[in-house]
Amino acid sequence: MIGHLGRVVKKLLGEGIAPEHVRAGLRQFAANPKHPSVLTSMVNEAMNARSGALARPGIRPNVPAHQAWTNPADAAAAYAEEL
Repeated sequence: MIGHLGRVVKKLLGEGIAPEHVRAGLRQFAANPKHPSVLTSMVNEAMNARSGALARPGIRPNVPAHQAWTNPADAAAAYAEEL
């Protein structure tokens, strides 16, 4: 398993993937070990992750936090020509 993981890391680095993205994928792999071939997907997730934009990173990771609708303080300015 370690050898397979090493080959996947070598391939990713050989493709020009930044080492910090590979490290982030390895950290994710260590936290949730699976088959070594899944590391490529974990590195991809690390590369495409939004930094701090999500309020609930463990639950549905690509859904931003809910923000309730509120009435605008100035309706004329908020809706411009729609009123």
